[in-house]
Amino acid sequence: MKARHFALDPETGDMTHTFASLAEQAARRALEMAKVKPEQVELLVISCPFSDFITPPTSAVLQERLGIQTCAELEIHSNCTGVGKGVEIAYNAIRCGQYKTALVTYSQLSSLYLRSCYFNQTKMDKVHAALRWILADGAGAVVLTGAQNGQPRHEIIGTFVESVGAGRPAGMTAGGAAHDLVKSSHQIPQMYAQGVHHLWQDFTAVNDNAAPLLLEGILRFVKKLNIDPGSVDHYVVSIPTTNLYEDHIPAFLDKLSISRDRIKFRSGEIGYCGGAATLIHIDEMARSGELKPGQLAIVHAVESSKWMTAGFAVRW
Repeated sequence: MKARHFALDPETGDMTHTFASLAEQAARRALEMAKVKPEQVELLVISCPFSDFITPPTSAVLQERLGIQTCAELEIHSNCTGVGKGVEIAYNAIRCGQYKTALVTYSQLSSLYLRSCYFNQTKMDKVHAALRWILADGAGAVVLTGAQNGQPRHEIIGTFVESVGAGRPAGMTAGGAAHDLVKSSHQIPQMYAQGVHHLWQDFTAVNDNAAPLLLEGILRFVKKLNIDPGSVDHYVVSIPTTNLYEDHIPAFLDKLSISRDRIKFRSGEIGYCGGAATLIHIDEMARSGELKPGQLAIVHAVESSKWMTAGFAVRW
């Protein structure tokens, strides 16, 4: 990792953004690039691992920040697979004619849970500390519109969402919600005292299972699309560390019949921004010219919280 981005004021330790305000920045850039005005958005979808409020939903807060008076809005509670889930909803809604224009966003604020002020220091372990050096903050957004009068400039040709976590222990957890508030004798003071609100990840399970499940999901996705995996020009995937990439890349190259230049490790310059990562990567590829007109890209993520994968395929 060469750099990471944190939505933190280095002097005060205060957060510089909320989920909605960070998503707003990405959304406005996406709308500008697509030459779409906020008021043209008919469906607004935001995914994030938490929300700005218990109520109202972050989707409605983002709608207001963008100045959209009327639209359908949805909030998806998800980590790394949030983009794939949001794109699938928007893609199918547009295909069936329910909406013409959709805005899909993802906002990641890992720093919210990884500041010293959030932790009960006496309950910290090495995992809690290590996550600070793996996770980063960021947001991404994409505008989807139905093609009119001919071929689209860029075309989503399919989506994929799959959960395979039934019977598997959760690979990433963060308490502090309804599950931990059932008993009247166990409320916020008790949660803090026990450290159950801490963000935690099973690194062994992630190292052993995340990449293989990602690969299995990709293989099922390309089979569903009836695509030769070796014909895909770019695989834009959620791999957070170079160690995880190097340990598992041989299996990807073998099963997908591709070379390394088609499935790169891309988080080195920005840190791992969770669900936003794949959108940030494909944006960088488009801006740099790496992603060329006519090329096929599979954008796919794996989520360790309860083991799921999700993504989409786009013809650029």
